[in-house]
Amino acid sequence: MIQSLREWLISVCTAVFFIIAVEMILPDNSMKKYCKFVLGLILITVFINPIIKVFNRDFNINNYTEKTIEEFDKELGSKKSSSEFDEYKQKGISDTLKTFEVNLQSSCEKNLKEKYPDGNYEVKVGAGYDGENNVVYIKSVDVKIKEGNVEKVKKVDVSGETASVDNPSSENTEEALKIKTYLSQELNVSKDIVHVNS
Repeated sequence: MIQSLREWLISVCTAVFFIIAVEMILPDNSMKKYCKFVLGLILITVFINPIIKVFNRDFNINNYTEKTIEEFDKELGSKKSSSEFDEYKQKGISDTLKTFEVNLQSSCEKNLKEKYPDGNYEVKVGAGYDGENNVVYIKSVDVKIKEGNVEKVKKVDVSGETASVDNPSSENTEEALKIKTYLSQELNVSKDIVHVNS
């Protein structure tokens, strides 16, 4: 009996010291209250462990915890959970790519406006994900130079069987070459993936 009481007191003191140490290193943010809740559950478990043993001598909190973790792992190991995880991962990658593209587009438009204040620019970025290296990369950068606030009207020929649109763009103008060079250096990408249209 004395030995059991001694072990229980050592467990309680160890748990209290552990909880105090963790609370001291926790940052003051919204997660602190959740961490305190979990630490409180740990302390309650340490306190009630001997009381449960009085009613059930075979009860061992460690065995119970291990069985719970094993059941949880079996659930996570099922195919359903695996496919849900893959769907969640793909959605995360897709959302990351969209956010990356939008942020890079606005950053490029802002930088172009600062570098060449006479023009108005619309940038479209295409991004991809390399699963092996776990990195997002730039596939294409399309820059459209707008004159004033209104875009140029493109000449449309509908006289034949198929409709065709005159594309007044030229990537060989001096302005287009400057923009290509500037963006390829800023983004550290090849000039081949930067396309400038006016």
